[in-house]
Amino acid sequence: MLVPTAPFTGELGVCESGAVRDVLSGNFILPHFTPGPMVHVPPLYWWTAALCVRAFGWTEFALRLPALIAAALTCAVIYEWTGATIGRRAGLWAVAALCLCHFFLDAARQPRMDSMLMLFVTAAAVSLQRAVSIEKSGADSPLPRLAWLAIAAAAIGLGALSKGALGIVLPGAAVALYLVATSRWRELFGLRLITTFAIGLGIGLSWYVAAYQEGGQKFLQWQIGMNLWSRFVPARAGGAAYCVHPFWYFAPKIASGFMPWSFYLPAVAVAYWRRPASRLRDPILYAFWWFAAIFLFFSASHGKCLVYILPAFPPLAVLIGWIIDTVAESRADNPILARFFDVGSAATLIGAIIVAALALAAGFFGAAPGLMSHLHSTDRRFLDLFTAMAAYRSIFLGMFAAAWVLGLIAITSGLSRGSAARQALGIAVVAVAGAWFWFGVMNPALAVRETLEPFAHEVMKAVPEDASIGHIGVEDCDLYFYSPRPIEPVFDFRCGTPGVPSYIVMRKERYEAMRPAERVCLQPMLQSASVDSHGPRLLMKQTRTMR
Repeated sequence: MLVPTAPFTGELGVCESGAVRDVLSGNFILPHFTPGPMVHVPPLYWWTAALCVRAFGWTEFALRLPALIAAALTCAVIYEWTGATIGRRAGLWAVAALCLCHFFLDAARQPRMDSMLMLFVTAAAVSLQRAVSIEKSGADSPLPRLAWLAIAAAAIGLGALSKGALGIVLPGAAVALYLVATSRWRELFGLRLITTFAIGLGIGLSWYVAAYQEGGQKFLQWQIGMNLWSRFVPARAGGAAYCVHPFWYFAPKIASGFMPWSFYLPAVAVAYWRRPASRLRDPILYAFWWFAAIFLFFSASHGKCLVYILPAFPPLAVLIGWIIDTVAESRADNPILARFFDVGSAATLIGAIIVAALALAAGFFGAAPGLMSHLHSTDRRFLDLFTAMAAYRSIFLGMFAAAWVLGLIAITSGLSRGSAARQALGIAVVAVAGAWFWFGVMNPALAVRETLEPFAHEVMKAVPEDASIGHIGVEDCDLYFYSPRPIEPVFDFRCGTPGVPSYIVMRKERYEAMRPAERVCLQPMLQSASVDSHGPRLLMKQTRTMR
C-alpha cells in the first residue's frame, strides 16, 4: 500500500545495498559494500535481503522487504504483549499509534537494518518482562519462565546480528532500569537472567569471531573503534564528528516523529504522575522505564543520528494505547486525565485544520514566491508536485481530502460527546489518510523525478559490455543499484592513467570544476536530467591520452 516498489533515490540504506551483491557473490561472512569498505554492522539484514533477491529478483521490493516484514512483526509483538498484559483494546490502539506515525513508517520503507533491530529489541524487552513478572508474582502465563527467557536470548542474539552491541544493550538497559526503579535490582544478578544475556551475547559474537578470522585487526578497528566507540564518545576523546547534537536533541524529534499521537503524551505524563507506582499495573511501569532507558541511552551518546531512536517508539505506542483505553473505559473516574486527553484531541484537530487550510491555499493559489526561496530543494519539489496534482484534479488528492474530512468530523463528534474512543478513531483516520498520501503518493511521485534509474539504463546501453565504468566524485548510490555492472570509484584521475576505466560517470558540476588539462581527454556522451540540487550527471569517454 505504501508503494515499496517506488524507485530508489539517495534515501537512507541505498548505498548499503551493495553489500547484498557481495553476499550473493559468495562473501557471506564479511561482505563489503561494492564499491566501498566492509559492512559497518553485522550482516543479518543483507543476508535476509539476499534471500529476498533470490526470491523476487534485484528489485526495490526485495531490498525493502526485510524491513517491511520486521516492522509488521513489531506491530504483532506489541499487540500480543499489550493485549495479554494490559488489554486487547489497549493493544489495538497501541498498534494503531505505532503503525500510523511518521517515523515508524519512514523507517519501515528503508532498506537497512534499523527496523530489524527494533523488532528484536522489542521482542527481547517484552519477553524479559514476562519472565520477570512470573518471577515476581507467579502470574499465569501461556509459557513457563524458561521459555520466555529462551525467546529473549534468541531475540537478543538476533538483535546483535542486526546492529551489534545495541541488540544486547537496549533490552538490557530496559529491564535493568525497570528492576532498579522497582527496588528489585538483586534480580539483575540472578543466574537465569545472566545466562539469558550470555546466550544472546554468544549468538552475536559468533559472527564477530568468524569475521575476525577473515578480516583480522582491520576488522576490529573498523567495527569496534570506528563504528562503536567513536559514535558514543566526544570528538576530543577520539570520537567521530558526525551526528553531533545536544543532549535534548531526541525529545523534539520524538514529538514530531510520533505525530499525530504526540498530543496525547501530556495525558500520559499526567496519568503517570497522579497515580503512585504501587497503583500502576506492572506492564505500564515497565513500558515507561523501557522507553526511558532507550531515550536516555541515546541522549547520552555523543553521536545522535536520527534513526537511532527508532526502538523507543514501541514502548511509547504502548503507553498511548493504555491512555486511550483508560480514558475510554473510565472517563468519569478520571476527570483531570480526561480533560488533558480532550486537549490533546483538540490540539490535533486544530493542527489538522491548519494543515488542510494551507493545503487548500497552496492548491488554489500556489505557493508564495517568498516562501519558495526559503524552502529546502526537496520541499520545493514536494510543493510543486502538490500544486500540479491540485491543478489537474488528481483523484488521489480527492481521496486524501475526503478521508481527512471524515477524520476531522469524527474528532469533533468525539469531543462534543466526550467519547475518547471516537476522538482516537478520528485521529487514526487522519493518520491513515496522511500516511497513505505522503508515503503512498507523494514520496513515490518525487522518487520518479529524482531517481537515476533511467540514466543508469541509458549508460548500460551506451557502454560496450566488455568495457569498465568508473565514477569520479561523490557517489550516487541509486546509480550503483540500477547498474547490473560494477561502477568503480576513481580517486585520482589523470588522462591516460593505467587502470582508469575508459567510461566515466560524474556530476556535471564536478566536470565543470575540473581544470582544462584534466578534462581535455573526456568527451561527454550522455547527460541525465537534473534530478536534484546537484544537477545533471554525465557519462564521459576517454578519447585520447595526454603527453
